[in-house]
Amino acid sequence: MFSWLTASPISRSHPELPRLKLPRLLTVLEVWGFGLSGLLLWLGPGPASNADLGQPVIWVWLLAAAIGVIYNLQVKHLGSHYPNLSGGTPNYITKLLENHPFLARYGAIGYFLGWVSVPSMNGIVLAGLISANLESLGLDAPEGVLRVIFTALPFVVAYSGTRAISILHLFFVLPAVGFFLVFCTQGLGWLAISPQSPGFFPGEWQGFAVADWAKWYFLAVYAAYGCETASGFIADNPKPHQTLRSLKFAAILLPIIYGGGSWLLMRLATNRELGSNTFVQLVAVSRPFWGNAAPVLVTFLIAAGCLLSSATAVALTPRVLYQLSRDRYLSPVFAVVSRRGAFGPGLTFTFVLSLLCLLWGDVERVVMVTGTGYLSSTMLLHLGMWLKRGTAVSWLPRWSLLFFILEATVLVVGGLMWSGWDLALGLAFPVVVLMFDAAIARNRFFLFQSDWWIRFYRRQMGENFQNFVAVQVGVLLVLLCGAAFVSWQVQILMRSVMDATVLADVSANLLVLLLLTVSFIGVAIACWTSLPQAEAIVEARDRSQLLFRIAEDAIMVLDNQGTIQQVNPAASALFNLPGFELLTRPLSEFLPHFPTVIETAPRISEQEFKQGAEPGTVEVGISVLETEASREYLAILRDVTKQKQAQEALQRSEERLRNWATELEQRVQERTAELQQAMELADMANHAKSDFLASMSHELRTPLNGILGYAQILQRSSRLTGQDLHGVEIIQQCGAHLLTLINDILDLSKIEAGKMELHPNEFHFPAFLQGVVEICRVRSQSQKIEFYYVADSHLPTGVKADEKRLRQVLINLLGNAIKFTEKGSVCLQVNVLESPESETDSQTDRRSDLEPSSYRIRFEITDTGIGMTNEQLEKIFLPFEQVGEGKKHAEGTGLGLAITRQILDLMESPIEVSSTPGQGSRFSFVTILERADDWVDSATQSVLGKIVGYEGDRRTILIVDDRWENRSVIVNLLTPLGFEVIEASDGQEGFECILEHQPDLVITDLAMPETDGYELLNQLRQHPDVKTTPTIVSSASVLAIDQHKSLAAGGDDFLAKPVQAEELLQKISQNIEITWQYEQQTPEPESSEHPRDSHLEAEVVVPPQDEIELLLDFARQGLINRIVEEVQRLQQQESRYQDFSKQIEQLARKFEIKKIRALLESYYDK
Repeated sequence: MFSWLTASPISRSHPELPRLKLPRLLTVLEVWGFGLSGLLLWLGPGPASNADLGQPVIWVWLLAAAIGVIYNLQVKHLGSHYPNLSGGTPNYITKLLENHPFLARYGAIGYFLGWVSVPSMNGIVLAGLISANLESLGLDAPEGVLRVIFTALPFVVAYSGTRAISILHLFFVLPAVGFFLVFCTQGLGWLAISPQSPGFFPGEWQGFAVADWAKWYFLAVYAAYGCETASGFIADNPKPHQTLRSLKFAAILLPIIYGGGSWLLMRLATNRELGSNTFVQLVAVSRPFWGNAAPVLVTFLIAAGCLLSSATAVALTPRVLYQLSRDRYLSPVFAVVSRRGAFGPGLTFTFVLSLLCLLWGDVERVVMVTGTGYLSSTMLLHLGMWLKRGTAVSWLPRWSLLFFILEATVLVVGGLMWSGWDLALGLAFPVVVLMFDAAIARNRFFLFQSDWWIRFYRRQMGENFQNFVAVQVGVLLVLLCGAAFVSWQVQILMRSVMDATVLADVSANLLVLLLLTVSFIGVAIACWTSLPQAEAIVEARDRSQLLFRIAEDAIMVLDNQGTIQQVNPAASALFNLPGFELLTRPLSEFLPHFPTVIETAPRISEQEFKQGAEPGTVEVGISVLETEASREYLAILRDVTKQKQAQEALQRSEERLRNWATELEQRVQERTAELQQAMELADMANHAKSDFLASMSHELRTPLNGILGYAQILQRSSRLTGQDLHGVEIIQQCGAHLLTLINDILDLSKIEAGKMELHPNEFHFPAFLQGVVEICRVRSQSQKIEFYYVADSHLPTGVKADEKRLRQVLINLLGNAIKFTEKGSVCLQVNVLESPESETDSQTDRRSDLEPSSYRIRFEITDTGIGMTNEQLEKIFLPFEQVGEGKKHAEGTGLGLAITRQILDLMESPIEVSSTPGQGSRFSFVTILERADDWVDSATQSVLGKIVGYEGDRRTILIVDDRWENRSVIVNLLTPLGFEVIEASDGQEGFECILEHQPDLVITDLAMPETDGYELLNQLRQHPDVKTTPTIVSSASVLAIDQHKSLAAGGDDFLAKPVQAEELLQKISQNIEITWQYEQQTPEPESSEHPRDSHLEAEVVVPPQDEIELLLDFARQGLINRIVEEVQRLQQQESRYQDFSKQIEQLARKFEIKKIRALLESYYDK
């Protein structure tokens, strides 16, 4: 809770504030009235301090009055900077100490507590005053009941709203302050010039103790500084700067009243037998110059001072809470205020605290405890002025620091002179209140909720006042009967008193008290009965008048003859005449065709009128306003001249548009027919192109299937010589190049048709990059240029993306860079833009869920090639465009970069290019790759090496294809691995083979004569005995629609032609359960004299460990040439390393870098 108290208002969690805001209801004079009531506070502590100190009392009040004047002017200065701040001084403290939120709250609540005790203490004083007067008549008064009544009376008035208590306050504050001013000035004049005067100045000045002076200055601050109360009400007035002048006026009167009154007490109330009774001392002082009127006037001053200061306290304290709540220093419930200016939650909270003070009952201790908080607030205001020195809000900061030191001294010394315990209690009291506010903010009790109070006030505003007359009569009867009864009882009491002198004095005093009390009670009763109804009627009338004035339509009230009786400003504007010139003139004078007999006028009509020199049209609506006494008519006129003109123009435009629409419709029909014909032709051309590409792709892939298939078969043979293998590799490379060209053309076709899609898969990212680097490094070495690969140390291990398309993009970009770089270097740089935090060695075993789910990877390819101009940069991504010259220009199809950009667009990874002719180019793109956890499974086969067979029983595979060469490729790939392969030339034959042989797997073509692959799949899936047979569809058509159709027809997987051996074996393992057997990682040397056997692995002589480590380092860096050079050196150096060297060299020639690493790691540490 204490952390909540010390938190700044901005950082505190605070619900939304109520939407009702403080209305500006008070007049300037009413605010001035509240500002003058502080002058009457002297009536309490002034006589009491005189009774205790005697002559030295003047030094207490003169200094307090002087500082009070400066204090008033400082508050006025702050008010000019915060004119919209309610509550005044305590809320200025929060602004001055905004950087010290606890001190700000503490000071504001201390000020609040200083005023909280005023109603209860005044209730005790007034009850005692009545009891004292009745005791002189031998009568007893219920003093406890009177205390409660006088404490609650101002709250009852304030609950009804601001205006009632402000008007009542103003009615009595002017005569009260006037009499007090007369008391001081007349008394000082009498001292100065009267023969009976003891002299204006004392004959001898007495000394005094500083502690005694501090003791009474402690309470003098409570009164002398309290003349700034007008600042609490400036936000209630529309003219805050005018209301602030009351502070200056109060500052002028303050030394006259406080200094003059204290001077009179010092000179005329010198008899110690007078005691500390205010009434007795003031009567003794005023009797020399007021004579017998002194008791009555003094009674009026005391009673008025008590009631007025209570009214001020009740009006001021809820405003303090309201502003603190709006500034988020207190609970939001205190920010609720009604439209009539009633602060229900704030008044209730103040009333509860006042009742607690009343129950305590010890006036001296209550004033001491609450005055401690008030003195603390003045100290904090002066401290804030000092802390804000150099800013516009601060005024006299050095004097403020001096006052702060003085007040701090008084707080300690004077407080201890009264009571150390009460001083501690007074210092803790604001903290207790703040803690109670924190509890209110967290409690769900309905009185602590803003919404409940808002609904309560809205219900009040919406009440029906149909019984207004009955309520008014009832209130009048109660007041009259009550006044008659009270006067009768008072007359009976007076007659029972025998002493005429005592009767005269007491009756006059009681009359004054009775007048003031009855006035407050009468206003309180009216506030809860007739005044709310009267205010509601006034509000309703004001709203209706406001609606009448602000209506945009002209409104006129007509009599029976159609004569204008009342108009609104819109009517004056309509006829361009002042309102008074329209009155008493018939409406037909301004509307020539309007009926002269109002009863015959239509309810709604359009009338012509002249608006200056131009004719106009108004729409006139007539309504009857009929009462028992009269019959009137309400005419509402709306100028529709512009609407009529617009309507006519619209009709003309509509006719023109109708003609244009007919013509346009004819043109659109003609154009639509042309577009339809063009679309049909375009569709035909598009279909023709697609059919042509699909047909050409199929026709080209079919022979390529044989070429590449047998190239793979020959590569797997162990009987070919090195030269033969080299030739086969050339066939494989040329076929692969041709396949790449076909794929590029198909890719472009897919892109143009919007049919290209990405197919993400999981793979090992560093190995993927290393494979791309190995391919491109060989190309760069053939051109004798350097190739650099710079990888981020935080590259992810496994990622999920379209591996094929990403490889295609990188190889295209790197291939172009190498192609157009004649000297210098090409560099591939891969960086992680957003990588997980670096992990220490002790953190490497953390769970994977602590890693990011995706990575932003930046790829950048730079070269030192020929570069490009800006014109060339605009063309490089266009299909079939090449920007090179001579031989370089003639190479390639010009599709690579066009396809690259389209693929990157699909990946939502825009490509960036910068280039300088003669210096080189830079291509870069950023893509998001998802993290993959299962990449190991996809990389297992490539690490294990070449498949040479499988475990278990012999498996049967059926090949269905109408082309013998296609069947032959698969047969020759699978038969050496131990499979029994059956062939069929069409779908019908294939289905019969399936029924006869029950194969483990079927591989079928789609396009076949007689029965095609679709029909075969249909028959297969409908036959109960073989419908679960796994089936792979193999086709030279790689269009996505064909793949989807084959899978939808019943195929389990798709294998594109030309068939790749690794892909074929992968598809087989995915569709039937099979365990492959792999070639040993240590292959025997290529020699016909030594057939391959697994036992030869033990006969290979391995070089020393430092040589193995060097070769392994080259393999990790992808340095193929260095590996070849090193093994050739080993072979020349030691013939016993020949077998080992040939193994490594053979793998290096095929760029099998992973197999080289696996082989070297198997030898490492052996």
